[in-house]
Amino acid sequence: MDSVIWPFEERVRIIKGFAPLEQPIFDNADEDTFRFNMWGLYHRVCEAIKSYVVLYEANRIFDAFIIAGHALETCAILSYIKDNPTEEQKKEKYNLYFASILVGQITANLELSDNLEQNISWQSFCLLLQMFYPIGKNILNKNKDYKDVIKQINCRKGPNKEKIVLFRKCFTPLKVSQYIKSFSNNISNIDDGQFQFFYTKYCSFKHSNMLTPGASFEPEYKYEDSIKEYSLTLICELVHYLSTSKLEAFDISTISNLAKNR
Repeated sequence: MDSVIWPFEERVRIIKGFAPLEQPIFDNADEDTFRFNMWGLYHRVCEAIKSYVVLYEANRIFDAFIIAGHALETCAILSYIKDNPTEEQKKEKYNLYFASILVGQITANLELSDNLEQNISWQSFCLLLQMFYPIGKNILNKNKDYKDVIKQINCRKGPNKEKIVLFRKCFTPLKVSQYIKSFSNNISNIDDGQFQFFYTKYCSFKHSNMLTPGASFEPEYKYEDSIKEYSLTLICELVHYLSTSKLEAFDISTISNLAKNR
């Protein structure tokens, strides 16, 4: 949108006027983690938007830009799971997401030590693997035997680097770029491809790589004004999505089947 027609100050006013939904109380011990994690993602986006405003008004434009990118990533994951027509499809996408982040956490933990000789390393590994086992097959590569792979991984002996290699050889977790693309497709009436454009710039800033495509800015803009333009427009689009995207799909009465099927 044209910043002349839609001034920065007006966009800030709209963002500050956004009122997040109140998070429900989770007091059912038998309830599946699905609803809890979905509301967690929703409120992480909302908190990031609040942080963006604080940084923007303090003239911390670059930091606000980074927070806007974080909000986009988190909102994209929320949409990837939520914006599906059936409960079964929501469950499928949730399991893909959850398996993907578990692989990342398991390999990150394995990289902290050379082996699993220490009890804390072994116990942490076992806990994560226990969470991973029911859903890991969702991201298993073709022509791999799941039970055989888990059997090889679920062993205390041997160096951690071998387990890391096995994880990376046998599983393909989702990438953030896939969430972004899915989010853009889900709200094509709002996004015309700018999400991916912004995400590229965000990654360039986050990793302090000013030579990466997307890190430089168009010469016709003032340097900081271009950053404001990109991030303010993005946050307004996220606010619009959150304001118009209902969360009935996460009501306990509509997801009872998910808990039974996990």
